[in-house]
Amino acid sequence: MKTITLVTISTLTLLFAMCSQFAQAQAVGMDGERRQPLQQDATAPADPGRVQALASARFPDTFGGLYIEHRPRYRVVVNFSRDAKASLRQLTTDGTFEAVTVTHSLRDLDRIGETVKQVLRAKGLDCTLSTDPRRPSLKVWMRDQDLAPARAVLAEAGLAQPFVVMTAYEIVEPTGGGER
Repeated sequence: MKTITLVTISTLTLLFAMCSQFAQAQAVGMDGERRQPLQQDATAPADPGRVQALASARFPDTFGGLYIEHRPRYRVVVNFSRDAKASLRQLTTDGTFEAVTVTHSLRDLDRIGETVKQVLRAKGLDCTLSTDPRRPSLKVWMRDQDLAPARAVLAEAGLAQPFVVMTAYEIVEPTGGGER
């Protein structure tokens, strides 16, 4: 469920960014009304959603995700698995964006995640996957009692890596107290 939610949020963010770009290019508002084209100000801050959409489209093999930090200072961190600074310069010159080189791109983590899921499911272990651009890591969510067997299965398959983080979740059953 968390994977579906994360994918849905990411998809909606990308869709909104693409619609915004189209609307700006056509001098049309998001409501479809014609607008006066805005002059681009080189000093105006770049939109993180737009930068994320562009990075994902232009650098699918190296883009490692984007996240915003508010403390200790505001910055937008953009991860790439190689050529981080050069890649970011192609997207924006805004100084609030910082390029960081990470070990794995989102595409790499997705591929590894699919392998992890297949290996675990072959052994009868159910899991949900998510990625975290702050680390970057692949989180494998499972029931607490499945963690130890899953770790053994992944170690045997050579998939027990520091960036594969096993996390327990708890199933909460509805109480039924809300029935009328």
